[in-house]
Amino acid sequence: MAKLVGISNSVAGLSYELGRQWVTIGRGLGNGFQVVESSISAQHCEVLLRETELIVRDMRSTNGTFVRGALVSEAVVQAGEIFRIGDVEFRFDLTVFPSPSKGDQTHPSKTGTTQARRHQVLLVDDSMAFLETVGELFETLGDKSWQIHRASAADKALQILQQHPIELAIFDINMPLLDGGQLLGIAHRRYPEVKKVILTGNASENLRTSCLANGAELFLEKPTSPDGMKFVFNVLNDLIEWHLREGFYGTLRQVGLTDVVQIQCLGRHSCILEVNSLKVRGEIYIEQGVIVHALAGRLSGEEALHQLLSLNGGDFFMKQFVAPSDRSVRGEWEMLLMEAARARDEDRISRADEDTVHLTKPETIATSKHAGDSHAPDGVRDEIKTLGDNIVVVSTYDGKWHPAGGVK
Repeated sequence: MAKLVGISNSVAGLSYELGRQWVTIGRGLGNGFQVVESSISAQHCEVLLRETELIVRDMRSTNGTFVRGALVSEAVVQAGEIFRIGDVEFRFDLTVFPSPSKGDQTHPSKTGTTQARRHQVLLVDDSMAFLETVGELFETLGDKSWQIHRASAADKALQILQQHPIELAIFDINMPLLDGGQLLGIAHRRYPEVKKVILTGNASENLRTSCLANGAELFLEKPTSPDGMKFVFNVLNDLIEWHLREGFYGTLRQVGLTDVVQIQCLGRHSCILEVNSLKVRGEIYIEQGVIVHALAGRLSGEEALHQLLSLNGGDFFMKQFVAPSDRSVRGEWEMLLMEAARARDEDRISRADEDTVHLTKPETIATSKHAGDSHAPDGVRDEIKTLGDNIVVVSTYDGKWHPAGGVK
């Protein structure tokens, strides 16, 4: 059993039993461990029991958190040690019970079932307790259809956005070093396809207007009740489901597929362009502005890319990027598009040569029965091609019309 025990006179006899989750400590009502003392901030710090140690994180409190006499932002407290928040001291007590014997341990059986694809959601907040509690709640309410990625700082959030196909990012405003509003702007410029939501306990009309102008889809206040958090989940779930139904459709007769690829590469976007035509179906994989893979029927690589870019009609659909099983295309996208254009032009010229009928001058030149007509020019009178037995010259033209029979 692990617990926090009040040492200072103002909290003498006050204790809190620790579980295996993050717990916030502060003067406010929303904390897991409420300590009503004037030197303690509304949300002062948070703690986590990890094996036989206690992790303590300060939450930008006014009067600070101290471990072994030093002001800390995060530190480890051993069993029996005392730490101070504001002017109040607590001792970390730990009672260790014998572990169950190996024979008592049960191991869940492994199944061969394939896990269904889950929505990739990023939750950003400086409180680990909030991340843990709300993350688990969202995963439960989503019936395991949400996979929650957690970040307590901006650098970690940007790293997750880079490494995972995030569909929805939820930001708190009050963050250390780089606040949620600044993080929103950076994320929106780098990942415009990701839905972004502000979820904060410090809402104002000016802040709402600023966040919505900088790329946020929604600006929500943090609820203080479980029912309120369920409402937030329902709103977010509807937003992410609508995101999945969205798509970019186009007709290749109006928008060239090469233009679409160029736009995605210039914007350093990540997506899969699914291309459909009467001739072939294929996909072009673009990762952060780099063409990494292409498929067209049974073809792959640059050959498949050239075939797709040579299509004159069809439709395309822009899908969320998922890393391909193979990376069959290499090189700068500008050179790849130029090479595809060259191959397309060569194919067009080749097909034009095949369709061209080359005429040669016939060997047999005959004189028509009207060849001696005085109205016909000498060249026409002497060299009229034999076009058929029943062809009759009714007029000739050498700058002026000359009717064969003298009648116009």
